[in-house]
Amino acid sequence: MFHGGVNTIRIDLKNLEVEAASRGMMDGTLSTLGVVIGAQGAPPEIIIAAGISGGLANSFSNIFAAFTANETEMMVRLNDLKDAMLRKDLEDTQIYEREKRRVHKQSLADGLATVVGALVPVIPYFFFSSYMSIFIAVFLTSMLGLLVGVVMGKLSRRSMIKSGLKMAVSAIVVGVISAFVQSRLSSMLPRS
Repeated sequence: MFHGGVNTIRIDLKNLEVEAASRGMMDGTLSTLGVVIGAQGAPPEIIIAAGISGGLANSFSNIFAAFTANETEMMVRLNDLKDAMLRKDLEDTQIYEREKRRVHKQSLADGLATVVGALVPVIPYFFFSSYMSIFIAVFLTSMLGLLVGVVMGKLSRRSMIKSGLKMAVSAIVVGVISAFVQSRLSSMLPRS
């Protein structure tokens, strides 16, 4: 991260922000897909409220978790650099300020993308019956996964098709597992 020219560092920062946003988007959409499937059988307004509030909670959780993890990682790298340079402190340097901005950008990218991803499985409930919405939610989540996977494949210089399909299939797997859990729990839990 600290080597190379200024252009290299800029490209790395953009990729890190895209990676953080991709992670957040998939986290938001997959976890919210589980929420809306788990709430199946409830009125659409309850499913919408559960999906959106769950997505917002997940977003704030991702911002704080990403900030803490990224800041810790930053301090480990900066402490190694500080020790190599035989300096007492790096907090008054451009390196420290640049890394601090990177931590903030990555954390915000992760959290904001989580909200965007969380909205995807909720959107059908505004327009369709609950029964149809569940299938549309899985489809839209899979398409978002495909898109995110293609972007990640391009960034990593791997097969965009393989990466896209892997992410799309992950949405289907989450949908199937969530539906299985929902059906088992709803048959076992007492009705109110």
